[in-house]
Amino acid sequence: MTAMKGAFAVASDRLSLIAYLLLAAVSIWWAGSYLLIKIAVLDVPPATLATARLLIASTVLLIWLRLSDAGSLPRDLGSWACFARIALFGHAFPLYLIAWASLTLPVNEMAILVATTPLFAVLFAHLARREWPSRATIFGLSAGFIGLAVFLSVSTVSTSHSSRSAAPLLALLGAAASYALSARAVARLQGGNALVTGTAVMICAIPMLLPLSLAFERPWTIVPTAQAVGALLLLGVGSTAVVYVAYYRLIRLSGPAFASMHHYLVPPSSILLSAAFLGEKLDPTQMMLMAPIIASVFIARRLISRKL
Repeated sequence: MTAMKGAFAVASDRLSLIAYLLLAAVSIWWAGSYLLIKIAVLDVPPATLATARLLIASTVLLIWLRLSDAGSLPRDLGSWACFARIALFGHAFPLYLIAWASLTLPVNEMAILVATTPLFAVLFAHLARREWPSRATIFGLSAGFIGLAVFLSVSTVSTSHSSRSAAPLLALLGAAASYALSARAVARLQGGNALVTGTAVMICAIPMLLPLSLAFERPWTIVPTAQAVGALLLLGVGSTAVVYVAYYRLIRLSGPAFASMHHYLVPPSSILLSAAFLGEKLDPTQMMLMAPIIASVFIARRLISRKL
């Protein structure tokens, strides 16, 4: 009996270690994705960048799916309709907005604003249930959105000399809200293999962005540098294909509450990476304003984990 308990303890410790390693890998890859976008967008315009990222990722996942025994893509229209909803809000819409905002915003601000996804998740959950939120919910949402409003004001004013408007900042909040809507659609999926789901969703997202790229950005005229191509390949393979499979694996292994901790780890990781490789620094006032935003995200995640 003692030996059996010891074996279970060892297995539990191994699973815990794997979960933490996956969490660290997911956080670092997603933090690095903002840096890679910033590099690639210098040569590849936003819609083309997002489309190419999805094309690379879906190709990798299709090969992965073919070589594994994870199953095959579904053939019923109902499944593909669900995948299309997830693709719109989880890939096409936010990936384009993030790439577009990266033309004028530093990496650190991008990571901070997109990390507010849990705030929108709590807000949408209450709107869907049509019930009055609790005091804790009101406090968390108020602190978060007030902090965001001040952060946006300071970010706009502090860089007014560069003629930057609030539009890119609001676009990132739109991306965060879109990710929250995508999470609600994912939650409605009944089981299913993560690799199959990820592959199908990315395939659905490609035709949503491709017409925009062809119509307005003329991708056949683009001549990217080797640096941009390298960044794009890393984005497609690492930060899109592999990281989503790892994230789904993390959710199955340790649950969504633990997996959602990447929302706390991505902003500081992005700040460190952007400082190391791009020489970016946050304004001291912006650093102080990060506190209520991150605190509200923490409160939001606690509320989500309690299944509002």
